[in-house]
Amino acid sequence: MAFPAFDTEIFLFFNGMHAPWADKFFLIVTNTWTWLPVYLAAIFFIFKKFKKKGFWVLLTVALVILCTDQTCNLVKRTVQRPRPSHTPELAENIQLVRQSNGEYYRGGHYSFPSGHAANTAAFALFLILFFREQRRWLIPTAIGWSLLLSYSRLYLGVHYPIDILCGWGVGVFWSALLSFLCLRFFIKNNQIHHP
Repeated sequence: MAFPAFDTEIFLFFNGMHAPWADKFFLIVTNTWTWLPVYLAAIFFIFKKFKKKGFWVLLTVALVILCTDQTCNLVKRTVQRPRPSHTPELAENIQLVRQSNGEYYRGGHYSFPSGHAANTAAFALFLILFFREQRRWLIPTAIGWSLLLSYSRLYLGVHYPIDILCGWGVGVFWSALLSFLCLRFFIKNNQIHHP
């Protein structure tokens, strides 16, 4: 599968904006475990809002992430686009970040599409669809979080912009589909109250 040259050019532009403080910051941002408190808080609010039906909501978000993740993995194995960090032609131009163990952060071998971008977009849309009536600030916060984490993948040199965009597409598709089914058949919107 051929990718346009401007994809690499845009990647190099964003990847080139490095600073010592940002290196550490984006290593933290991109780490899944960093956001564990957010995921635990989401579980708490799911059951607080939906009570017994919270099981169906929790099952939905688990299926969203599973389907999103497995779709990305399937496409990665099929397309086999090397990450920028694993592309010898970019070795002289790419900025990689050294981890605390002294090794450079490179990610797995294949990059298309971005699993991080897909999962964060999926989770952000899930939060927006299920909690937007109670938390007006949730929409910009969830979108901002997904954008920040997605940008970290460009900064760290492990994804191209098209990887990110297609990852968002995968995440939004699964989140919208499964959230709609859950709201329609298990929640039936009668538990979505306005403040």
